[in-house]
Amino acid sequence: MLSYEYKYKVVIFDMDGTFLNSRGDGEIPHVWAYEAFKTTMSNYGLNLTIEEIDKYFLAPLHSEGARGVKRFCARFDLDCEEFWSRREQDVIEAKIEAMRSGEIKLCKGSEEIIKYLGKKFYLAVVSDSQQACVDYALEHFNLKPYFRIWYGRRSELESLANRKPNPFYINKVLSELSTSREEAILVDDSAVGVLAARRAGIDSVFIYSGEKEVGNNYKPTFLVRNIGELRRIL
Repeated sequence: MLSYEYKYKVVIFDMDGTFLNSRGDGEIPHVWAYEAFKTTMSNYGLNLTIEEIDKYFLAPLHSEGARGVKRFCARFDLDCEEFWSRREQDVIEAKIEAMRSGEIKLCKGSEEIIKYLGKKFYLAVVSDSQQACVDYALEHFNLKPYFRIWYGRRSELESLANRKPNPFYINKVLSELSTSREEAILVDDSAVGVLAARRAGIDSVFIYSGEKEVGNNYKPTFLVRNIGELRRIL
């Protein structure tokens, strides 16, 4: 039974970089994702370097969402709906295989802290990763019993609009768990996650690993160096 001695009732976790180390162990971060993208491009007779993928695809994707993807497709004369469907399927399959093979692992200390917090709070996941990847991660790493609800994004191109800093999925969690904004807190390793929490009107914990900046527009409620430090806050 949930204890009410704490201010918060619901702790919402981001996934990638927060409790799942999707970077991988190699010299190139997220090499599995680059290889998946190269697989997609091979269907169109294209062979892009990592630098070209960053410049022409990832940068517009992150900054502009669907509009950026459409600009990429126009540059290379691709059918956008077909390309995006292929890309999503390839990256989902590659990420699941990377988890299965051990290339993607849980962040150090995350399993212990999730089990610990699961005894005190209702736990949820809100991730910008695809729903299939979130489902698989929680199943593969035996974390499903600790979470009440989890959301990844849908794979339709238009669903990119619901990524953080849009609080869309945070709001869904609050609604489905009948939780007030004062009773929820988000744990995230990205500035856009902190901003999403602010836009949702909830508190936030920023996992700061040293190379990231949190500007004046974000202002997390708490700042920690790793997920294990959540014990001193929550």
